[in-house]
Amino acid sequence: MVTILKERFRSFENERSVVVAELAVDEKTDLPLPGGISGRVLSQGTLAWEITTGDLYGLTSEGTWINQTTGDEYDPSEEE
Repeated sequence: MVTILKERFRSFENERSVVVAELAVDEKTDLPLPGGISGRVLSQGTLAWEITTGDLYGLTSEGTWINQTTGDEYDPSEEE
């Protein structure tokens, strides 16, 4: 499950809001794709807190998530 804790509007892209957000997810596999969460496009710099481990992830401009402690990369598109 993904919860939007906070978001900041940046612009519109094809009638969708582009935002920088702070998210909470239950597990790493819940991290969203950059192009889709509740009608929003996630921008580089979006942060996500994985509640089960306490890890923090940052979204890159390529659409992958980087664990801010270990530097490990996670690409949610590879899970589909």
